[in-house]
Amino acid sequence: MSDSDSLKENFNISVVITRFAFVFLAFIVITSGYVSEALSCQMRRFLMTSLYFRHMCGVIMIFVFIMMEGGWDFDYKEDDKAPTNWASGNTLHTLILGFLLYGVFLLASKSKLIPNLIFFGMLFILYVVNTYRDYIYQRKYITEEVNEKILLIEKIMTIFAFVVLIYGFIDYYFYQLADHPNDFSWIYFMFGTSKCKSLEGL
Repeated sequence: MSDSDSLKENFNISVVITRFAFVFLAFIVITSGYVSEALSCQMRRFLMTSLYFRHMCGVIMIFVFIMMEGGWDFDYKEDDKAPTNWASGNTLHTLILGFLLYGVFLLASKSKLIPNLIFFGMLFILYVVNTYRDYIYQRKYITEEVNEKILLIEKIMTIFAFVVLIYGFIDYYFYQLADHPNDFSWIYFMFGTSKCKSLEGL
């Protein structure tokens, strides 16, 4: 494999890791939720009672954030053919990727505390490491060999994050199944709001 082929492959991996780590930003924005307090009472009531509308807002929010940085294309090479911005990016691919990323966010939200903290902690570390690696690599502060080693570590971290994601989801599924043996619903499990007894009255 030539140096140019190696660079293209590494850039592709870097793009995938960056997009995967974008879920962390979605987590921060969605879990803050303070902006909803500024909405009208009717709008807030609709957000509280409409199960699917809340999720559509989450998808649209991710879509808007991606478009603000120019949008994403399934083929990263297409993004390099011409400059992109919020008014000229690939909205169709970005919307589909927004659904996929929100799907990952939903899976991550169905997890107990420790797996959740580990998963989102891994995403944050991945984003910081990958972005800084790309920054210093583009400026020739590190060699190709060092860049390869860092990318290998990032690949391992990404795989580990996915394993934690799947483990957390399965573990929480069995937890909810045991807690609701007679009225368990997949639709409500995936899209509903968890009732937290420990938070009642706060």
